[in-house]
Amino acid sequence: MMCNHFYLQGNVVTNKRIDKNMIIEIKDGKIIFVGKKEKEDLPCYQVEGWICPGFIDTHIHGLNGQDFMDCSKEGFYRIQNGLPSFGVTSFLSTSRAATLEDIKTFLLLNKLIVAENRGGARLLGIHLEGPWINQKYKGAQKAEYILDPAIEEVKSLLQMAGKLIKIVTLAPELPNSTDVIQLLKEKKVAISAGHTDASYEEMEMAIQYGLSRVTHCFNGMGPLTHRNLTAAFAALDLQELHCELIADGIHVHSKIIELLYRMKGVDHLTLISDCTGTNQLPDGCHQIGGKTVYKSGGKVSLANGSLAGSSLTLDKAVQYIIQKSRIPIEEAVQMASYNPAVVCGVSEHKGRIAVGFDADVVILTNDLEVESTIIDGNFVFRRND
Repeated sequence: MMCNHFYLQGNVVTNKRIDKNMIIEIKDGKIIFVGKKEKEDLPCYQVEGWICPGFIDTHIHGLNGQDFMDCSKEGFYRIQNGLPSFGVTSFLSTSRAATLEDIKTFLLLNKLIVAENRGGARLLGIHLEGPWINQKYKGAQKAEYILDPAIEEVKSLLQMAGKLIKIVTLAPELPNSTDVIQLLKEKKVAISAGHTDASYEEMEMAIQYGLSRVTHCFNGMGPLTHRNLTAAFAALDLQELHCELIADGIHVHSKIIELLYRMKGVDHLTLISDCTGTNQLPDGCHQIGGKTVYKSGGKVSLANGSLAGSSLTLDKAVQYIIQKSRIPIEEAVQMASYNPAVVCGVSEHKGRIAVGFDADVVILTNDLEVESTIIDGNFVFRRND
C-alpha cells in the first residue's frame, strides 16, 4: 500500500520509553511530527498495540529458505521482501567462512543490490563473519575455509566492498589479528570477537587496538567458568564490549539473558536473529547455505549436534526477552532498533520515532505480534491483507 501522507495514533515505544496516545505524522517517507493531537479531525490510523521503530537485523544469513552466500539476486530479493513480515525494515547481510573468491562474489552482489535501491527491507551493508576465526569454535562454519588473518587479504576485501562492510567478526587471539583490528578501526569498521578461544586477557588487549563487540554472546567461545576466564566472561565484565544476543531460549538460557542485561545494560546489547534461512522450513533434514542441517522444534544443528545458526526472526527475539527474561518492552525495542542503527552508522535517521527520521515503523499488537510494517513511509506488510 502506497501512501505519501498519513497519521498514526497510539502508544509509541522509542528511545527507551513509552509515550502514550501520541500522533505521528508521516509525509514523503519521513516522520514530520510526533506529539499530542492538536486537531480533532485528523484522519488517524488507530493503533491498539505499540508503534515502534523498524527493527534492524545486523546478523542474518538468510530467510525463508534463502541464503545470502548463495549469491543469487532472486534469493536476495526474496529475503528483502520477506523481512518486513517480521518487523525488519533494514539489515546487514552476513557472510560465513568461504573461499576468498566466493566472499568477493558475495561483496559484489551486495554492491549491486545497494545500487538498485529497490523495495523491501533496506540493505545497509555487510557483516563479514569469517574466515578469520578459530577452528576450535568454528560451529557450523566449514573448517577448510577458515584462515588466519592476512593484512593484504583484508585490504583487498575492504577495497572491493567500499564502505559497505560495517562489522567484521574474527578471533582476536589469532596471528596478525592485532594489525587487522587496527586497520579495520581506521576504516571505521566495527570489530567483533566471535568463534574465538580468546582468554580474558587477550580480549582486554584486543580492546586497546579497537575490538568493540562480541558476536552471538556465549556461543562460539569458551564457556563461563570460575577459574579460566574466557571471552564469555570478558563479554559480561568489560563495559567496552557491546554484545550480540540470539534470544531464542536455545542459544542462551533466559536467566543468562537476564544476567547479561543486568551486567551490561540496555545500551550494550543488540538483538540479532542469526537466521540461516530455516525459519519457515518444517522439522527435518534440509540442504541450505551449502550444508546439511537438521531442524527440530526451532533448533537447527549439524549431524554432530553443533548448532548451525538459528531459525529465529527478530520479532520473536523481542517477544522472548520481554516474556521470558523480564526485560521492559521499551528496552527490548531499543535493542532491536536504535542499538543496531548505531553500529550501521545510521542512528541519525533510523532507529527512533522522531521528527526528521526515516518513516521505518513496525506496529505490534498487544501480544507483540507484527501487525504492520512501514518502510520509507509506505505500508509494505499488513498481517490481515
